[in-house]
Amino acid sequence: MEGELLPSLPSAPTLAPATRWERVLESYLRSLDSDATRRSYKRQVEVALGALPVATLAELTGEMLLDWRAHVTASGLAPATQSQALAALRSFLRWSGALGAHGLPDAIIAKTLPSPRATVRKPYQVLSEPESARLLAAAQTPRDRALVSLLLGAGLRAGELVALDVSDVRESDDGEATIYVRLGKGRKDRQVPIRAEVARCIRSYLASSGRTLGGEGPLLLSADRARRRADRRLSARAVGYLIERLCEDAAIDAKKISLHSLRHGYALRALRQGAKVPALQKLLGHASVATTPSTSTISTYPSSARRCRPCRAGPRPKSRLGQRCERTN
Repeated sequence: MEGELLPSLPSAPTLAPATRWERVLESYLRSLDSDATRRSYKRQVEVALGALPVATLAELTGEMLLDWRAHVTASGLAPATQSQALAALRSFLRWSGALGAHGLPDAIIAKTLPSPRATVRKPYQVLSEPESARLLAAAQTPRDRALVSLLLGAGLRAGELVALDVSDVRESDDGEATIYVRLGKGRKDRQVPIRAEVARCIRSYLASSGRTLGGEGPLLLSADRARRRADRRLSARAVGYLIERLCEDAAIDAKKISLHSLRHGYALRALRQGAKVPALQKLLGHASVATTPSTSTISTYPSSARRCRPCRAGPRPKSRLGQRCERTN
């Protein structure tokens, strides 16, 4: 508006070969949109550069990067974790090189830090219809029933589930309900239709907590009233623990079930009911249709599989990568 001063913008980062890598990393993390990517990439880059004998990125050589890749691939970590460790460092080095923090060409970065060869992944274990019913029946409180109903009936990621506000549950004049997912993975919004029974569980939960559709604030509240978090929003870690406990209560002890397994179960049910893969891609919020499961990539495991486990939503175990590479000393 006329006469109003525009807010001052932060100055662009000034990076040079002499800039310490920690300072460069701070600037790089501000360029990432996803909080989850920011946390994981920060951890992986810190582990890598903390193990290499450098104070600035200009000191890095292609041989050092080759040594680090060999260290990662020999670490015994899961292939997906190895790929993430290398992808984080590749992304950081390409970004920082473009801004003048080092002189390594992109071709060298790509050649020295390729992801390990992909391995055939076993399909996620998913719940059968009777097991899904038992899981829902094991939820004893209105909040837990609403939470399980959303996981089974909307296919949300853990972060998307706990980020929902009451205002994100929308009901049309004809009674059709949808969930509005704000800034999902990739910072994209989407709408997911939900069945009438899922909407009923949500309304029942809101009524039990003195709220109604169209209200404000977080949808899923923590039961711990002593929490210092102002809005009492439920955490993704708490959801993982809850699903672990409900699996035990529902006697689902022959499958390894995670929050992501429930998301895959939602996809499988949608495919069995005739959903097309491109439409399912939009409902799941996948950037590429190649990521979207098909009936050939999702199946249940035999009853001898391992016990139900929570998703990895809490603190991760200390990485085995945080050791110096022997060949770089």
